[in-house]
Amino acid sequence: MSMFKSILLAGAAALCAASPALAAEPAACDSYKAAVTGGPLPPVDSDTVVIRWLANANYEFAYKGKVYLFDAYFDRVPRSHNVGFKAADVTKAEAVFVSHAHFDHISDIGPVARQTGAPVVGAPITARVAKELGVPEKQIVVATGGESLKFGDATVEVALAEHSTIQPGLTELYGQMYANDSAPYTPAEKTLGAYVKTLGSFDPDIIKKGTLAFGLTFPSGFKAVLIGSAGPITEGVRELAKKLGPVDVAIIAYQVHPVAEVQIAYTWPFIELFKPKLFLPAHHDASFGTWVDLGLEPLFEKIRDEMPETKFLSPLYRSPICVSGAGPTKGEVVSFKP
Repeated sequence: MSMFKSILLAGAAALCAASPALAAEPAACDSYKAAVTGGPLPPVDSDTVVIRWLANANYEFAYKGKVYLFDAYFDRVPRSHNVGFKAADVTKAEAVFVSHAHFDHISDIGPVARQTGAPVVGAPITARVAKELGVPEKQIVVATGGESLKFGDATVEVALAEHSTIQPGLTELYGQMYANDSAPYTPAEKTLGAYVKTLGSFDPDIIKKGTLAFGLTFPSGFKAVLIGSAGPITEGVRELAKKLGPVDVAIIAYQVHPVAEVQIAYTWPFIELFKPKLFLPAHHDASFGTWVDLGLEPLFEKIRDEMPETKFLSPLYRSPICVSGAGPTKGEVVSFKP
C-alpha cells in the first residue's frame, strides 16, 4: 500500500469514528458491490457522497438513497480487466449521462436503460445511437450544451465538449505491441471483440458535435464535473467552469498516449480550470488490443507539486470512495476502501 493511501486511510478511520453520518452508513462505505447493481446506498439523512469507478470512464455517484451513472460500457472487449459484474446486473439508476457515442462509452446503454427505467442524457448523435441500441424513446433526453437539468436530488449542467484526437499510426503501434507481447485472439475472441465495437458509432461528428461534459450539483452545494474525453477545452466547458466555480470532485479522462508528458498536456488544463478539491482519473485502463494501462504517477506528481490543495486517488473497480458532501469538510475524502 502506498504512503498516500496509508495516511488517507488512517485519517479516514479517525473521521469515521467522529462522524455520526459515516457511522450510520458502514454498508455504503464498506461494500464492493456497485450501487447500480443493488449495492448499499447512503441513507437520505446523510450528506456523504459515495463514488465508485466502474472501469473505463464509467462512474457512479450515490447520494441520499439514489445513484447516478456516467457512461455504460461493462461487457467489454475480450481480455479486459474484470469489472466484477455484467450489464445484465445493472438495475438501479436515477439517470444515466453518456459522454459520447463511441462503443466504449455507450455499448450497454440499451439493457441498462431498460432495466433501470432511467432517463438517458446525451448529445443528438448519442440519442440516435441509444435508440438503435434499444433505449426506449421516452427515456432519451437530448442535450446540446447549456442545459440545466434536474434528476432526483441532482442538478446537472451540460456543456458541449470536444473529443480528443490522436496522431496517425498510434493505434497501429499499440496493435503491434499487443501482437508482440500477448497470445493472439482466438476466433471466438475476434468475433466478440468485433461485435462489441458495433455497439456504438465512429461518426466523425462525435469529435466536435457529439461529446458532452456534465456538472453535477447536490442541494448541499457539493459539485462535481465529469469529462469523458480530454480534447481541447471548448467555450462551452469554460462557461461550465464559470457557472460551477471550483468543484469538489473532478473526473477527467486520462487516455491513450503512452508518453506521460503528452497525455498530461491534454488532461492538466481541465484540472487547472476546475480547481477540484479531489481529482479522480478516468479512461486510463487498458482496452485489450488497442489501449494500454497508463501510469498515473507523473500526473499525480504534477498535481502534488503545482496544485497542493488538490488531492487525488487512483481508484480500483467498485471500491467506494466516500466524500463529505456538506459543511466545512465538503469535498474531503472521509473513507476509501482499497
